[in-house]
Amino acid sequence: MLKRGERYGFIRFGSRVDLYLPLDVVPLVTIGQKVKATETILAKLS
Repeated sequence: MLKRGERYGFIRFGSRVDLYLPLDVVPLVTIGQKVKATETILAKLS
């Protein structure tokens, strides 16, 4: 399990981040939404 503030994913093409999450998470952001590292909650784990 990741802890708050840990990095998970990688940056491609300078501005896009690919993030891999389990299938059972509930997303809290939408595609194209601007987020801030360590501030925006991306998903809720079951």
